[in-house]
Amino acid sequence: MVFKKNLNKKKSALISVYNKDGLLDVCKTLKKFNFNLISTGGTEKFIKKNGFKCANVSSLTNFKEILDGRVKTIHPKIHASLLFDRKNKDHVRLFNKLNFPIIELVIVNLYPFEETLKKYGDINKCIEMIDIGGLALLRSSAKNFFSTTTISDPKNYLSLITNLVKNKGNTSYNFRKKMAAKAFKLTSNYDKKISDSFTKNNLIPSENIDYTNLRYGENPHQKAEIIFDRKSQNFYNNKLQGKEISYNNLLDMDVALNCSNEFIEPTVCIVKHNNPCGVASSKKILDAFNKAYACDPISAFGGIISLNRRVNYVLARKINSFFFEVIIAKNFSKRAKEVFSNKKNLILIEAEKINKTNHKNEREVRSIRGGIIIQDKNYIKINSKKMKCVSFKKATKNEVGDLIFAFKVSKFVKSNSIVLVKNKKTIGIGAGQMSRIDSTKLAIRKIAKNAQNKKFVAASDAFFPFIDSIKYLSKKNCTAIIQPYGSKNDSKIIDYANKKMLSLYFSNIRLFKH
Repeated sequence: MVFKKNLNKKKSALISVYNKDGLLDVCKTLKKFNFNLISTGGTEKFIKKNGFKCANVSSLTNFKEILDGRVKTIHPKIHASLLFDRKNKDHVRLFNKLNFPIIELVIVNLYPFEETLKKYGDINKCIEMIDIGGLALLRSSAKNFFSTTTISDPKNYLSLITNLVKNKGNTSYNFRKKMAAKAFKLTSNYDKKISDSFTKNNLIPSENIDYTNLRYGENPHQKAEIIFDRKSQNFYNNKLQGKEISYNNLLDMDVALNCSNEFIEPTVCIVKHNNPCGVASSKKILDAFNKAYACDPISAFGGIISLNRRVNYVLARKINSFFFEVIIAKNFSKRAKEVFSNKKNLILIEAEKINKTNHKNEREVRSIRGGIIIQDKNYIKINSKKMKCVSFKKATKNEVGDLIFAFKVSKFVKSNSIVLVKNKKTIGIGAGQMSRIDSTKLAIRKIAKNAQNKKFVAASDAFFPFIDSIKYLSKKNCTAIIQPYGSKNDSKIIDYANKKMLSLYFSNIRLFKH
């Protein structure tokens, strides 16, 4: 089909869609009301294949698509047809002189950029899925909603058909305005997703935002709410039982789940006031729980517990004999759920679906006076390859394993942090002190009675600025230490480690958590 000079006397519909579901029903209605169909590439072929007459955009513009389809609808003839003001005499006078069709309907849905990005995870592989012409068509059409109808979502095809039938081939003002608003919202979100993929500023997609009020904030006099992505797997849509989740619960739950997931072996993390107070790994999850709880039973009271394995009946009975506010586990057996059901306020969270969801692109957001600050989450992985022995004495195989374990735990402890470990279980944790020596003394003081006089290893989230902490640790049966380097006193600390036959490792990674 080629455009003729009298074509502008008929209404036209410009159709360019990636998703072709439901399009044929629209074409039937448009044929009934004598619309000219204008289209591009694959959409044109689809329409013609199904028995409808359809003109290619290039027959209107006298300009073939170029650059592998990157440029096809961006042309003055197209956008003039969409944008001319029917009430402006100069616009109408000029338009009558030109061989332009009157485009009164635009049906466009965009290349699936977001879906492609999720599939490949690399912006470089998704460039061709960035829609340009489609966005321009939607914006031009929506701007001129007084005259032009804009359909950006196949879900609105039925409403379009109904409106056309009711108005004998036309659409109502209210319908056009509503569809224009939807188109602008779509283009805005689409641009944001593309921008986010370049800047990594991908917070919650605005069209998926939901929120709920929390019991209160950190304190009863503070109001609080949570804003979340309703499509994501989060604590709320994986809650099995219990009272309303609080602001403080959520903060502790996030630390507990992330910490237990840091380990491959069966691992339990108990959190209190946003710090781990007991973490342990073992061959069996029940044993891991016992060891984690033994680290600091007093602090564990009323805490949040996360287990990276299934909770069975035996483990449930054990846990249920203590007071916890929240239990997070990979999943729960039927009998385990029955055990916990007698505590109506106890919050149970099943984390299996949460863990399967890719959260790698999430970012951390915090408010400050006058704005917000955003950063990448600390997803760095810690292993033996990132450790460098700087002392004469090397750690044993078991000590190396404990050093890695301790350093992983320190990632979730508020700085300044010192973590003491024996046989892949924490025996003392010092958190949140203003000086590292105070955190060191606190960790030592926290050593459980059954772990006293036993040799252990230590991890520090940042370098030792002075020799005092390492000196204190060496006097308390510490045999190996891991810390980032970077202090002006590094050489003195190395010399002291050699003097006391300590194994000293530099991680080259700082793990501040403010």
